[in-house]
Amino acid sequence: MTVRKIFIAGAGNVGSAAAAFMATKQLGNIYLYDILEDFAVGQAMDINQSLPYWRSDSKVTGCRSLGEMEGADVVVITAGGKRAEGMTRLDLLYQNLDIMYEIGEVVMALAPDAFVHVTSNPVDVLTWALKERWPKMKVTGLGCALDAMRFRFFLAEHLNVSREAVNCTVIGTHDDNMIPLVNRADVGGTPVKEHLSADDEERLITLVKHGGGDIVKRLKTRSGFFAAATKVTQIVESHLHNKQHIFPLSVIINGEYGYSDMALSLPVSIGERGAHKVFEFDLSDEERAQLDVCADSMRTVIAEIRARA
Repeated sequence: MTVRKIFIAGAGNVGSAAAAFMATKQLGNIYLYDILEDFAVGQAMDINQSLPYWRSDSKVTGCRSLGEMEGADVVVITAGGKRAEGMTRLDLLYQNLDIMYEIGEVVMALAPDAFVHVTSNPVDVLTWALKERWPKMKVTGLGCALDAMRFRFFLAEHLNVSREAVNCTVIGTHDDNMIPLVNRADVGGTPVKEHLSADDEERLITLVKHGGGDIVKRLKTRSGFFAAATKVTQIVESHLHNKQHIFPLSVIINGEYGYSDMALSLPVSIGERGAHKVFEFDLSDEERAQLDVCADSMRTVIAEIRARA
């Protein structure tokens, strides 16, 4: 059986937690890189020494060079600045864009067939930027997948039901314009709206939109990472095992909802070929107007990036 090679660029909280989660699930051998060389090596040592408990034969290697990416089946990019209190995800854009381009150059030189997944923010813009520069790159971004998981958590807590009983999604952009699709959510096969008052709905949407910010507010100089690392692991597993699970990921739009030349978070199936099929919904007039806001925001940022090029 071929052991898959997973390269994670960025050994911070999300990258290291994802490496640990992937190793416990034996998704492959993980190569963990960080600009702080000894840090990546130390994180890898710590993770490896935990794996006997999980009866895992995966190996995590701390890397001192992006060159160790060569031949990777999967490249996860978590590198970049993190959002501190008071910062928006767009504040991070120009801080992280150059990092994406540096890593992207190495991907196309050493692992051009890899499935590339971005978690760095602003994720929708960075996903677009990589695909714009390298059209053949198989790239997706975490997008609203994390927000959808939070939505599921908050709905289950409010309704006092198992989280497995709740199905829901979030689309748009991974920022304050995200759109939790309450009309599409169900619990035990029944529409969630049948169990929510208007005030409940508004409160839950606010919780989802501010979920990441509420964590940052309490952690001060750090962002949350356990939930993001969990979702990244699930996405990589769906790719490597060809599970065709559906996630609202940041993907390049080619006519969906009438948009193009941008990335938006929409439900997409992930299998061995990467992003396989984007699923469209019949949106209400209000939801469509909200999606237009997301698209307009993306157009504005893309125009700024092109103007600086």
